[in-house]
Amino acid sequence: MERTIGNLGQEIRQPSKPYENLAEEGVRRCRVNALLAIMPELDDGIHGFPKGSIDLRDGFVLLRKRDKRPWLPSGEEAHAVSEFIGGSRPLHRFRRWARLRLPNGQIARSLWREKFKPSTQIRISRNVKVCMILLML
Repeated sequence: MERTIGNLGQEIRQPSKPYENLAEEGVRRCRVNALLAIMPELDDGIHGFPKGSIDLRDGFVLLRKRDKRPWLPSGEEAHAVSEFIGGSRPLHRFRRWARLRLPNGQIARSLWREKFKPSTQIRISRNVKVCMILLML
């Protein structure tokens, strides 16, 4: 809601009549949304990726922020990466990314960037914990 109000405020064209312009912009946006709800084929579907993002294909997109310089993991992180790529291969430097857009449109956020935020601003609902249970038959 706050974002919508902020966006509408930015679209005011003439500051001499701000409330009138704000109301017109809100009505225009409602009309467009109603038309798209009734006739989805009007939506051109062209939604590019944000600047600096990388399309990984299959619906996955890396989103900014990212490390400025390549990073070499150490400790438990190095062990986890080494196990993932295969224990015999040497570790290489790589860049960490803050966010990953999933094929369903949700955004997964990394602890690397979230740990810099105060605890009141962390988006807990977006954190994902993966637990794998292997069954031996």
